[in-house]
Amino acid sequence: MTNPQNPSPQNPSEEQARLQKIKAAKDQSRANREGNEKGLYLLFTGLGKGKTSGAMNLVYRHLAHDMRVAVVQFIKNESAFPDGDRIMLEKLKSHGFPVSIDTLGGGFTWETQDPDRDKHMAEQAWQTATQLIADPDISLVVLDELHIALKKARLDLAPVLSGIQARPAHCHVASTGRYAPQELIDVADLVTEMTRIKHPISAGVPAQIGIEY
Repeated sequence: MTNPQNPSPQNPSEEQARLQKIKAAKDQSRANREGNEKGLYLLFTGLGKGKTSGAMNLVYRHLAHDMRVAVVQFIKNESAFPDGDRIMLEKLKSHGFPVSIDTLGGGFTWETQDPDRDKHMAEQAWQTATQLIADPDISLVVLDELHIALKKARLDLAPVLSGIQARPAHCHVASTGRYAPQELIDVADLVTEMTRIKHPISAGVPAQIGIEY
């Protein structure tokens, strides 16, 4: 007698038929999506590590297909620390890859101690971003730490929201940073929240080159 808790495995022909049925359904679903491509808004937020890393992976995928990419960094600045993402993209650009990176932040607020200057720099960064988003040759624009600039009131949300929504059909936009405002989450096509389970900094391990930057 067959044990109902341990049913006998399907015979090979039944299993093959089942897998063929699944494949046919997957193929049909994929075919139904063909032609619906559009410029997406992808948002990476949360307290966990990996937000900028997720966006940078999109950059490398675009470059692998020879698609032009632009990155705008809102908080980070060139003199604060040797940002590995910026260094890598500058190296790729020097080797002919179609990528630009504009590091236009003034640093973290406790370092700059100048809110008016920080706000002016963030506004300039956003103006650069809007020009890049409108560029017909650019396929992806990454707005790194945009959410922090909004959280710290360095930027007004309304023009950012309307600017992202008005992106051309050819252009993907990705934004990163903790504390993404709900208004951006609501209009995004993809939202990933990085959840912090454990982080070595909590155990007294400092930020390390090649890991955090």
